[in-house]
Amino acid sequence: MDTPVLLIINIKSSLNSTGIRSIVLKEYFSQLTSNVEVLYPTQILSGLLLCKSRRTEEKILNMRHTLSNGSIIHLSHLPTQLFQQTKCTIDSQIKGLVTYLQQCLPFLYASGGKIQINSDGSILLEGHIYILNSIHSYLAHKTSKSHQSNPSEPLDLRSGNLTVKIMNGKLLEQNVDSIIIPISDKYKVHKSIDRQIQSFGGINLSNYFKDLTTKGTRIREGNSIIYPNRDLKIPAKTLIIFVVPRISNKDKSTINSYQPAYEQFIYRMLQTVDQNSITSLAMPVLEPSVKTAHERRPANEMTVRAMVSAFRQFSQNPLIKLKRIIVVDHQVQIKRINKRVKTYQNQNQIQTKSTNNNNIDFDKDDGHSFDNIFGVPKSHENVSSSSESDDDVEGEEYQLPYTDHAKS
Repeated sequence: MDTPVLLIINIKSSLNSTGIRSIVLKEYFSQLTSNVEVLYPTQILSGLLLCKSRRTEEKILNMRHTLSNGSIIHLSHLPTQLFQQTKCTIDSQIKGLVTYLQQCLPFLYASGGKIQINSDGSILLEGHIYILNSIHSYLAHKTSKSHQSNPSEPLDLRSGNLTVKIMNGKLLEQNVDSIIIPISDKYKVHKSIDRQIQSFGGINLSNYFKDLTTKGTRIREGNSIIYPNRDLKIPAKTLIIFVVPRISNKDKSTINSYQPAYEQFIYRMLQTVDQNSITSLAMPVLEPSVKTAHERRPANEMTVRAMVSAFRQFSQNPLIKLKRIIVVDHQVQIKRINKRVKTYQNQNQIQTKSTNNNNIDFDKDDGHSFDNIFGVPKSHENVSSSSESDDDVEGEEYQLPYTDHAKS
C-alpha cells in the first residue's frame, strides 16, 4: 500500500511576479503527475504538496521546479516539531468552512493528524503545528472570499420554442420531468452529483451500472440511457444517464477541434429525450472526463460552447415537445457560462427591445455573433476563463470529478 508523503512548498518569487495563484501551482504539478495534491492559500508564498506515494515524492524532489514567470519552487520535508501534537478548535458554523475543510483533510491525515466533532458542533483538529497553520491560512483565505462573492444571477435564453434557464443550485432539487446525470465510460458518476444522490437516499449508481456489463451492455461516449426514478424522492420521474467523452493528453487546439463531435452527442441526446415525450429537463454542465487540471479548463469552455450550440440546433425543429431546459451547477460553472453569454449579448449588433438584460433571444442574432462566441475558435480565444481568480475555482469535488480517469 502506498504511503502518502507531505512536502512543504516555498516559492521564491521572480522580480516581475505579482503573486502566485493556487490554480497556477495545481496546473504545474498536474502536468508532472496526477499523483499529487496542492494546498496553497495564495496570499502567502508557502503551501503543502501531498505526494500519494514514496515513488512520487522521490520523482518530485529530484526535479528542479520553475514556473513560467521565473518563480522558483523549493520543496522540503516537514520540520521536526518540538511538540508531539498540537490541537486547535474551529467553528463549523462559518459559511463554507466545512466544504473547504474537506479539501484539507488528506493533508492532515498524511501527517498523522486527527479530526473530532465536539458535542457543541465545533471541530477539533490535532496534528503537526506546521500543517495546522497551513490549514488555518487556507481556511481563512477561502472563507473570507466566500463572504465577498455573490452567486451569479440566473439567465434566460430563448431559441425557437425552447427556453433555457442557467442558474446555480442543486441538480436533483429541480422541478422537472427528467434529470441528466453525466457519467464516465468507466461508470463513474460526477462526485458532486453522487453526493446529492446519496443525500436523497439513493443507491450507488456506479455499482449499478457495473452490473450492466454482466448482461452484455457496454456504454460508450455519447450514449443516453433512460431509467424510471424509483429510488430518489425528488420531482423528476426519470433519470437520463449521459456518457461523457474521455479527453486525455490533449492540448487546447485539439480539445477545441472536438467541439463539433461533442455538439452532435448532446444534440442526439436531446432528440432522445424529446422522443420520449419529456417536456422539461435539468442538467449540469456536461464536462468531459479529463486527466489533468491543465486539460479541464479548455475542455470546460469547449463543453459550454457545444451545449449552447446543440440547444440552438435542437430548437430549430418547431415540433419539439421538450421546451424547457435548466442548466444548474456550481456557481463557478454558471459564472463561466454567464460570462460567455454576456459577451455574446454585448457583441450582437441587433439589440432586443427587452429591458431585462438577463433575457437573451438567439432568434435575434445578427448573423455572426453566435458563431464568433459559441463556434469553434478559429484563433485566439475571445472569451476564456484563463484570467479567472482563485475565487473562481470550485471545491475539490468539482476538480477532476471522474476520479477513475484522473488515476488512469
